[in-house]
Amino acid sequence: MDDSRARDVLAVGRCGVDLYPLQPGLHLEAVDTFGKFLGGSATNVAAACARYGRDVSVLTGVGDDPFGRYVVEELGRLGVDSSLVVTNPHFNTPVTFCEIFPPDDFPLYFYRWPTTPDLELGPEHLPADLEDYRILWLTVSGLSAQPSRAMHETALARHRDGVTVLDLDYRPRFWADEASATEAAARVLGSVD
Repeated sequence: MDDSRARDVLAVGRCGVDLYPLQPGLHLEAVDTFGKFLGGSATNVAAACARYGRDVSVLTGVGDDPFGRYVVEELGRLGVDSSLVVTNPHFNTPVTFCEIFPPDDFPLYFYRWPTTPDLELGPEHLPADLEDYRILWLTVSGLSAQPSRAMHETALARHRDGVTVLDLDYRPRFWADEASATEAAARVLGSVD
């Protein structure tokens, strides 16, 4: 890898819209107003990297819907390169609702069925310059379904000169069972730093 032209970070995986109650301490059925925020582990990591001045791109999928447009606009506003975000006309951008019970109880409710645009990305969506990124950031949730799992495995095989991170973004609802998640993660652990 030629460090003079290398990019800093490519974050691959989950994106969406998080809807948080503006009235903490209430169950969702009692909440009157929500705030809309960028969500998803890959996009959260990308936004944090951009905040610290890193050259960061995100590879994810959104629906051809208002929330998908919001995700792309918000990534741009935060300084994240969104040129690798793929718009899928067949599936909606995922939405997550959260309850807020301070100090440490934050139940999440994911709306991602039957599938999501990010899980529909395959190896053909990987950028040609993948090896130019110093850090490749992948998520366990991206291993939960095909063709996303194949894309993650291909990225690991291609990104040999740099740091590779596997974010343990384990969400039980995304998997058939715990054993499936353990098996998928175990298959790739030898390829990450």
